[in-house]
Amino acid sequence: MRKSGMMLAAALVACSGAAHAFDKVKIGVLSDLSGIYESGAGNGSVEATKMAVEEFGGKINGKPIEVVAGDHQNKPDLGASIANRWYDVDKVDAISELVNSAVAFAVLDITKQKNKALLLAGAGSADFTGKACAPDNMAHWVYDTYELGAAIGTAVPQLGKKWFFISADYAFGAALEAGVRGALAKAGAEVVGGVKHPLGTSDFSSYVLQAQAANPDVIALNSGGDDTIGALKAIREFGLKAKVVGFGLDSPIAVKSMGLEVAQGAYYVTPWVRRDDAETKAWIDKFIARRHTYPAAFQVGNYSAVRSYLKAVEATDSTDPKVVFAKMREMPVRDVFTDDGYLRPDGRMVHSVALTQIKSPAESKGEWDLIKVVAKLKGDDVFRPLKDGGCPAVATR
Repeated sequence: MRKSGMMLAAALVACSGAAHAFDKVKIGVLSDLSGIYESGAGNGSVEATKMAVEEFGGKINGKPIEVVAGDHQNKPDLGASIANRWYDVDKVDAISELVNSAVAFAVLDITKQKNKALLLAGAGSADFTGKACAPDNMAHWVYDTYELGAAIGTAVPQLGKKWFFISADYAFGAALEAGVRGALAKAGAEVVGGVKHPLGTSDFSSYVLQAQAANPDVIALNSGGDDTIGALKAIREFGLKAKVVGFGLDSPIAVKSMGLEVAQGAYYVTPWVRRDDAETKAWIDKFIARRHTYPAAFQVGNYSAVRSYLKAVEATDSTDPKVVFAKMREMPVRDVFTDDGYLRPDGRMVHSVALTQIKSPAESKGEWDLIKVVAKLKGDDVFRPLKDGGCPAVATR
């Protein structure tokens, strides 16, 4: 009996290995390639993925790596359709980027059903490592709404006690507002009002007038991409004196397109604490040469996530997501995105972040010299503690 049991176990292991034997590694970058989030993610994230692949010579253990790209247009149903086709027909092993939380939740469900891998760079809801966690199928790499709120909470003394919210009316905006509210309450600040706007709003006049009537010290723009840019422009046009925290300002293209005259003085939290070393400079120069613009945090983060995934595939010689993510949790993350990252059991990649402020025209010394670091914050101090996340997979292990 013991011998037959051992033979059965060996057979099961062999079958498992055969199920994940691979002749190539295929990565799909699913992002907003044409809409409001394109400048901070989109085609730049596709390019960053290709840069990661090139570091492996385009091969893993002699097997080719292939990259495909898709535009979900910020539509969950379209994102789900692309994911299904990629997994079932095109044999994609891992999908990265996403940028939109609503789309990412839809794709995560499919990823778990198909037992594939999901590498979230731009999608921000903290629920991805909370009630929706799937650490055997997903890693949440760049940032989340809890971390943004906690980081901003540290700056309340210098920003002010009375806050007004202008929030995007969808999953990300709601999660971000909830995270910021919690952090402000802990810091003794007061929310004096708030409004919600649809995704892709073109006229923020009415929302800004409501903010003006509340007379806040700080206006928090709980949105991303072009929505944040449009709201900040309207605030400047109406001459509001409140300080601005814009959670969607972490895009050099967006800041440059607005101009420092408009953007100056606004605060945001960046997940990418840029280092002044030869490796980082060389990577940035290479990206600029190929994209003719400075990389945004989501794009560098997507590079980091894909690079770490490929290192784990190489080390395990497997595309089984459970095996790959287990190896990723063993490997520290040291690259141009972070020098102190690590992947937790709930799927959260923890790393340092920074509170930054956009420079004035007089402070800027070059085309891409746009921000200054106000404070560097350790990841363990701002990302939600593992014990507080409520990840079911962690609780049962």
